[in-house]
Amino acid sequence: MELSLKEIIELIYKRLKLIIIFVLIGAGLLFVVNRFIRRPIYTASVQLYVNPNDTTPAANLNELNYAQKVVATYVNLLRTQKFYKKVLEETGLNYSESQLKNMTNIQSVGDTEIFKISVNSHSASDSYELVKAMEYIAPQIISEVKNNAKITVIDPVVFPTGPSGPNILLNTMIGALAGFFLAFTFAFLWELIDVKVKSKDDLMEKYQIPILGAIPSFNDMIPRKNVLLQKMSFLNRKKKKSNLNQMINEQANFIITEAYKALRINLLYTIRKQGCKKILINSPNPEEGKSTTCLNIGIALANAGAKVLLIDCDLRKGRLHKPLNVKSTPGLSNVLSVMKTDEEVVQDTDYENLQLIACGTIAPNPTELLSSIQMEELLLRLEKRYDYIILDSAPVNLVADALSLAKLVDGILMVVRENGTTYPNIDSALNKYELIDGKLLGFVINGITFKQGEKSKSKYYYNVNQDD
Repeated sequence: MELSLKEIIELIYKRLKLIIIFVLIGAGLLFVVNRFIRRPIYTASVQLYVNPNDTTPAANLNELNYAQKVVATYVNLLRTQKFYKKVLEETGLNYSESQLKNMTNIQSVGDTEIFKISVNSHSASDSYELVKAMEYIAPQIISEVKNNAKITVIDPVVFPTGPSGPNILLNTMIGALAGFFLAFTFAFLWELIDVKVKSKDDLMEKYQIPILGAIPSFNDMIPRKNVLLQKMSFLNRKKKKSNLNQMINEQANFIITEAYKALRINLLYTIRKQGCKKILINSPNPEEGKSTTCLNIGIALANAGAKVLLIDCDLRKGRLHKPLNVKSTPGLSNVLSVMKTDEEVVQDTDYENLQLIACGTIAPNPTELLSSIQMEELLLRLEKRYDYIILDSAPVNLVADALSLAKLVDGILMVVRENGTTYPNIDSALNKYELIDGKLLGFVINGITFKQGEKSKSKYYYNVNQDD
């Protein structure tokens, strides 16, 4: 998976809280470790100059290059156990030869005839004494191999006046950087394995199917103090109420109302263009806002002056009657069983131009009823009396009810939820409709989250509307 610069920035913004937390943890952890746990390190060093007193032809031809090779040879001589053993004997300090070797750094200084010996220790006096001994013993070790070698101290050892490490600022920055990359890696991997719908743009890019509506999260519109109370579960131990009560009305949030108005406009344009009158509202799975969307689309169309009939085709768990304060029976199952007439099951609501056929008595064979000739004849009779008929049915991935209805309607509106519905579930639903030549009008995506700037603009227009 390749990410463009825009996608990287969007990913960082999306996971900004996580990244900030990891950066603070990384920086704070290394700061505490380096400031309070790690012992300070003191460094003492000496620089020595090599002047090879040699009369060989090689030295005469290229004295500088020869001296550099000699320096490399001397450095390797001083990295032997013999050298470290003599230093420890000279100082009498309680270190092993391997410990001293790990504490010591011997290297040439660039492309010169100079080499440097450094010792790092938690004790300033130890580092000084060790380098002082090395300054004295190094020429002896070299002279044992090369008698005419001349070693001169050009930068003698001095007692360390302060610690050379750890570098608290640098290590803290490294910790912050490590935290950032760790959080970004985690976020990137999560994006790879997360198959949920992330945004309307993400949905549009994947399927190239129109998105007719993007409805904000109802909870996102609740004042912050009320959201905090909702999250304090010990203050509210009652069973969570259905989101079906979240209807557009005079008290509804301005942003929610406008979102459904935009959905109504897009839907009207689509259905008029394609000659649709009977519309099935469905979703891949439960809890994706299908019934809420069905109800609010009906209200929005009725408010625009259209004569609308809602039909609750979920004969197993119909709920459209509850928020409209009407009875569940008699209803659709009763008229399909030829127990009631059309007029007996159609109920008025508190909304002008909006009527409902509730689910009716729970039936043992809902799929058979919905695919029956009685259902087809009922829709043919009703479409002569209404501008639009909106049908709500059980999720298509659960039962076959929606597939039976898809053959009888003019178009299907699929409802999904941001950060809730998964792409495999959408794929499954689309494949089922494709097999029966179902006509998909588009998506409605519920529960979208506003960015801060979008919220501010919405609040501004909301306040203007209130003043008017």
